[in-house]
Amino acid sequence: MKIHTSLWMTLLACVLLQVDMVAGADTPNVTAGQRLLIGYGEGLMELDEGNNIVWHYQDTDIETVYDAWKLTNGNVLFCHRFGVREVNQDKETVWDFKVPREPGKQEINSCQPLKDGKVLILDCGNQKLLEVNRDKQVTRSIDLPDGGKNPHNRYMQARKTPQGTYLISYRDNKVILELNADGKEVWRYKLNDNDRPFTAIRLANGRTLVPCITSYRIIEVDPDGKITWELDKKDDLGFELLYPVGVQVRKNGNLVVINSDYHHRKGMNNEVQAFEINRDKKVLWTLTKADLEKNGKTSVVERGTKMPSHHLLSIQVLGEPMGLK
Repeated sequence: MKIHTSLWMTLLACVLLQVDMVAGADTPNVTAGQRLLIGYGEGLMELDEGNNIVWHYQDTDIETVYDAWKLTNGNVLFCHRFGVREVNQDKETVWDFKVPREPGKQEINSCQPLKDGKVLILDCGNQKLLEVNRDKQVTRSIDLPDGGKNPHNRYMQARKTPQGTYLISYRDNKVILELNADGKEVWRYKLNDNDRPFTAIRLANGRTLVPCITSYRIIEVDPDGKITWELDKKDDLGFELLYPVGVQVRKNGNLVVINSDYHHRKGMNNEVQAFEINRDKKVLWTLTKADLEKNGKTSVVERGTKMPSHHLLSIQVLGEPMGLK
């Protein structure tokens, strides 16, 4: 029995469509479908569900935004090298905590909004952890164990846990310390010699998530120091895992990760700037270099290496609980 040519073409098209659907089933969606707040080397930007930049903040006083938070009132709280600032959507400063502008002596690497309206600030220059109220009064000051001579390399971030303790990421010392309100050590995790921790996030199950920038991995450790989950360069993500700096844990357990090209010699070739991954290590969506160059936004040229880089550092998925970032 002969089959008409048009029928063969129809059958072939159906088969190819089915193959294409199966082949594309595991392909990451390049559109996040979430609003994002991102801090980067020279400012802040908010992206809509289509990865379009809808709000952008820059100021000549601002550099190296390690930490950024969109608050429930719509304002944005962020730290920069020489202070912590809160701005509204009209880009007006509504709160400003400063340290002396002394390169090599002073540096602020993290901030965290607290439930009582205060702000947790990591003062790297003076090696102190501060809780500061809205009148800019220091209501709690904790002296930190020595982090070394260079303020830039002493610490990366600090977080107050739901238990009222503090997790401090020591960069050069390659250790995570947990301190109580009196500054006494209650837990520590020693990292490998090639690790440099960016932050430490205490999870609801009592484990701690640690992104390590120089070893290009993210680990989850239990209270006994056992690694219970790890993402590193050996995992096939479909792109190169670079500096996993800013991380947020979503309420479904997925990780939203900045894949930063900061200081990376191959930064100009880094297409994937951020991504979401589940615990089975499936990439769900990516934020690309092309997304960040929309509306006239272009990459930064790093002074030291002369390499173009977007220098992403902090990420927040808007609408998700802020506590796990």
